[in-house]
Amino acid sequence: MKNYKPLFFWIVVICFFTGILLAQQYLKKQGSDLIPGSGGNFTLQSDRGPVSLSDYKGKIIALYFGYMSCPDICPASLWNLSEAIKMLTPEQAEQIQGIFVSVDPDRDSPHALGLFVKGFIDSFVGLTGSKQEIDKIARQYSVVYEKVPLKDSAMGYVIDHSSVIYLIDREGVLQYFVPHDTDPESIRDDLLKLLER
Repeated sequence: MKNYKPLFFWIVVICFFTGILLAQQYLKKQGSDLIPGSGGNFTLQSDRGPVSLSDYKGKIIALYFGYMSCPDICPASLWNLSEAIKMLTPEQAEQIQGIFVSVDPDRDSPHALGLFVKGFIDSFVGLTGSKQEIDKIARQYSVVYEKVPLKDSAMGYVIDHSSVIYLIDREGVLQYFVPHDTDPESIRDDLLKLLER
C-alpha cells in the first residue's frame, strides 16, 4: 500500500503559501495599511469620566497609544494628526475623533491628559486606566510597550512603545494603521477614504 503522507504534506504546504499570496494581493489592492479584524471596543477614564470607543460610533476615530513625557515621537505623531485634521473642511473635521491612550498610568492622570491633548486639538480625548486595563487594550491593538529605567535622570524612566495611529471607521472597525512618521497630507488622505465610505 502506498504512503500518501508526503503527498498530503506538500498539498497542505502549497495551499498555505497560495493563501498567503492571495492575501498579499488583496491587501495590496486595498492598501498596504489595511488591518482587518483586530482592535475592538474598550472603556477607560478621561478627565470627564469613563469613555468607551463605542461612544463615538458614527465618527471616524484616530487612536494613538503613547505617554505625556515622551520626548519626541508622541508629540510629533499627535501634531501630524492634528495638522491632517486641520486640512479638512470644518464639516469633515467634526466627524473625526482623536483619542490618546496613555501607556504610563503611573504619571499620566486623566486631568493632565485632558490638558495635554487639547494642546493639539480641543476635541481630542486623553484616556488612561489601570495597568491591567491598558495591557488588555494593548493586546487588542497589538501595541507593544515597556518601561525602561534611566540611571541618573530626574525622569526615572522612559517607555519604549510601538507608535502607530489607528484609523477606525464609523462602525468601530479598525481599518488602517498609519506609521508615526507619516506626513499630515497622507494622514488626511486616509481620513478622507474613511469619510467617503
